[in-house]
Amino acid sequence: MDTPTSVDVVGAAPRPWSEHPGLAAAFRPDGMTIGVITPLEGFDGPVPGLENHAGLIQDAEKAGFATVWVRDVPLLDPSFGDTGQVFDTWAYLGYLAAKTERISLGTSSVVLPLRHPLDTAKAASSIDHLSGGRLLLGVATGDRAVEFPAYGVDHESRGERFRESLSVLRQVTENRFPEVASSLGAMRGTDLLPKPTHSRLPVFMTGRGRQELEWIAQNADGWLFYTLPPEQQELNIQQWRRLTAHRGEAGYKPFNQATYIDLSENPKAMPRAIHQGLSLGREPLLKFLKAWESIGIDQLMINFKHSRRPVADVIQEFGEYILPHFPAGTPVTAAKVSA
Repeated sequence: MDTPTSVDVVGAAPRPWSEHPGLAAAFRPDGMTIGVITPLEGFDGPVPGLENHAGLIQDAEKAGFATVWVRDVPLLDPSFGDTGQVFDTWAYLGYLAAKTERISLGTSSVVLPLRHPLDTAKAASSIDHLSGGRLLLGVATGDRAVEFPAYGVDHESRGERFRESLSVLRQVTENRFPEVASSLGAMRGTDLLPKPTHSRLPVFMTGRGRQELEWIAQNADGWLFYTLPPEQQELNIQQWRRLTAHRGEAGYKPFNQATYIDLSENPKAMPRAIHQGLSLGREPLLKFLKAWESIGIDQLMINFKHSRRPVADVIQEFGEYILPHFPAGTPVTAAKVSA
């Protein structure tokens, strides 16, 4: 029988940043890893079917994907393209924390200007504990203008509101009884619980979000970016490395690229461009993956929305032929909170 252990909700002795399970499983010091973006299915229109959604994520974990990234799409905008996995980000991550064991759980990405930072901080730290320290907190300013008036938030102020929200989130998760004074609220003589399992939450910036790259490098622990031509992406990565560091060095911060992949049944099928990605067979895909790895991408985040095959079959093929070339990082053991 397992020996009961207490949960350090007050942050009395946070574990070292160097031992963060989510980062250890998501990245490795000698090459690129591969993650998946929810929902794990191909679908037309804005709303997925969500058939066997949790089972597919468990299959992805068994196959060896490093991370599953959960979307944050508060409202349906039919003109935009899709509504992610539909479910509330935090409720879904709580469910997935109980359904998985070692795969890192990321948000891609929480729209900070539409959320009060205290609520985001509490939800993120809760998932961090419930998953055993596997949470990676992707954050964004938001790209769907129609959502902002529904929340009573000025769309043009989203860049400034993002910075302020992230500052508050950092203050309340990294300090005990912090004094906070911002346009979003004042806090004194009280504390937010739980604190993260480690010294801080790993925060990943999505795109530029109306911020200077120097600010992103200073305030985020990693950068999530969209698919660009390799030459252009390499310039982004080189600039990021100048402001942070390379793998294995102090100050290293990962660079991730999100890409749509439609994997053909024909392993030799030649590449064909699709929105923000490629339709192709696994043999040319391996060449693209090696090229992306060579320019310094730390993790490729795959979106299967345009997949014409059942994604269960695609996951199996990745596990057999692709992921052995791009294994996940080595998980660090950390106990999940149990009932």
